Amino acid sequence: MQQLILNIEESRYQVLLKFLSTLEYVRIVKPTTATPDASTLEQAPLPATNQLALMKQVLQEQTKPLFQQIADPADWQKQQRDEWS
Repeated sequence: MQQLILNIEESRYQVLLKFLSTLEYVRIVKPTTATPDASTLEQAPLPATNQLALMKQVLQEQTKPLFQQIADPADWQKQQRDEWS
């Protein structure tokens, strides 16, 4: 799991919080400690800055090539279509 720290204007905080809570893969946790200072944030390694770099990073970390874990491609394709209908 990755952690993301955002600095948001007060006027936009509730709107962003409402949007993020609609995403099923996002968990919102209220901080129990003080927010980290800039020196702490600078020491942390920076994650991929754009979606392409993130996709390349994820693909490089995979042990099997993409889609190789699919036993029956035709059945998998049918399941994917059924999800969207």
